[in-house]
Amino acid sequence: MKAFTWKEAFEDALEGAKLGKLPYQTFVGYCYDNGRGVRRDVQKAVSWYEKAALNKYPDAMFNLAIMCAKGRGTQRNASRAFELYKEAARKGHLQAETNLAVMYLDGNGVSQDVAEGLRWLRKAARRGDEKAQYNLGRAYLVGEGLRKNESHAKSWLSRAANAGNIKARRLLKSL
Repeated sequence: MKAFTWKEAFEDALEGAKLGKLPYQTFVGYCYDNGRGVRRDVQKAVSWYEKAALNKYPDAMFNLAIMCAKGRGTQRNASRAFELYKEAARKGHLQAETNLAVMYLDGNGVSQDVAEGLRWLRKAARRGDEKAQYNLGRAYLVGEGLRKNESHAKSWLSRAANAGNIKARRLLKSL
């Protein structure tokens, strides 16, 4: 099996993207976003993510949400980022579930809703997202939106730490 260079992978994917294939459109957006195989161009990244996101492709919606949340390649728009995360999360995108939870908890792009934020955070944590596990462990530790529970906190922080989360490791050491 031949190993492709980033440039070859980009050129191959561009053909599929122009034919409307959603994974290829998302990959082309990623290449433009990160300068892989092509000169970095965040506006073109947004454009390609947008094409696939309009067709409800979860990876594209997630990547476009990040661009909207940060104002990279497009105007910063927290409420649009929230809607994109929400749609991708409903389609089972794990990282979108975590980011959606944080937006609910912070009231960023949406009215603050701690209960809904914790619901999404638990869902993502149970599915193995280390960022969600860390945030849930921290919430149990300080009693943020739920009753303090040090054993639950340690359990979730341990899972996150075992997955490589440095913040979780530091917090566990401090306990």
